Amino acid sequence: MSRITELWLAGERPAWDGLYRADGSARDAEVDGAALSWFDLGPPFDLDACLAEDPEWLTSADHHPRGFARLPDGSGYVCCGDGAHGSEGFFARLDADKNLVWLVSLSESNPFERATVVGHMATFTNNLGNSITVDLADPAFASVPSG
Repeated sequence: MSRITELWLAGERPAWDGLYRADGSARDAEVDGAALSWFDLGPPFDLDACLAEDPEWLTSADHHPRGFARLPDGSGYVCCGDGAHGSEGFFARLDADKNLVWLVSLSESNPFERATVVGHMATFTNNLGNSITVDLADPAFASVPSG
């Protein structure tokens, strides 16, 4: 079991901005703050090494009641929520058994309060009404990682 899966099961997530996959891989993630006018994925990094250096750099993964949506093809779900500080948010993809597939943790996005799915596009909306939309068919956000 990967470290991100262990954290997820404990209701925690890394406090570093990133995309974390259940296979243990991680990539930097960036937004322009709560405005969410852009969202970008950066290079890969080693979550295990980061946690070895700073094992307490964690925050909670608190799900929002409206932040859960079933994928139309029945393959799983998406969800979203917030963390221990008011500026934090996260969104995630789960498989059909509600196991973590991937998680995006963002320290300056504000809490995500609503998840919706239309086709293969998932939209996560924060408490200010701003959204990030990801393509679940994109290899970065697919249920099986690319490469």
